[in-house]
Amino acid sequence: MKLEEFLRVVREVFPNQGVDKGEKQYEDCLRRHEIWDNFDNVKTIHVRDVMVPFLNKWQCRLSYECVPALTTALQKTERWLQPLRGLNIEDIDLLEPIEIKNEEIRTLSLIEKVSETIQKVRAGRRTVAFTATSKILHMTIPNLFVMCDEKIRKAYGCEGNSAGYANFMLRMNLFARDLISQAHGNKQRILSCSKWKGRTLTRLLDNYNYTKHTLKKA
Repeated sequence: MKLEEFLRVVREVFPNQGVDKGEKQYEDCLRRHEIWDNFDNVKTIHVRDVMVPFLNKWQCRLSYECVPALTTALQKTERWLQPLRGLNIEDIDLLEPIEIKNEEIRTLSLIEKVSETIQKVRAGRRTVAFTATSKILHMTIPNLFVMCDEKIRKAYGCEGNSAGYANFMLRMNLFARDLISQAHGNKQRILSCSKWKGRTLTRLLDNYNYTKHTLKKA
């Protein structure tokens, strides 16, 4: 992907009308640091009143039956998420091992483990599944995790499971590195192409993927 083409899609083609409400919902939810900053502290009321409503506004269609199990699953993932907090998509080495409680786990496997724990939570006749999990993870560490839906993952050749999300993250890591390399290290040049202030590179990757692969409008 040529940098100029990426900037054009994000700046000019990504819908500039009809998405303001969704972007406002995104910003409001992202500010709820008491939820996202440490899942050791996440409570059922947070999942019920903030997380699930947000995900459903963003077309995840989750049953509220998932709330107790999802709360427990999120609490379980914090020990794996903690080493990833503060990292970003372009700098992370996904093949590097991380030590957690005297056990070395490759970063890519860590992402797969976190994703699997959330994806398998039952939500009525379904599970929380791939798309909703990717949105939860993005809100948790917005500089690292990239959101993804079915059409996007299929465009990148990724399965709709935890290994598929790890695969997708590997591809987004390479995508981000390549864009910044083309910008000669000037990440701000890329970030400034969005009309919404304070967007992360991961969010712009999602804007591009959504426009090209979900809407097929690039």
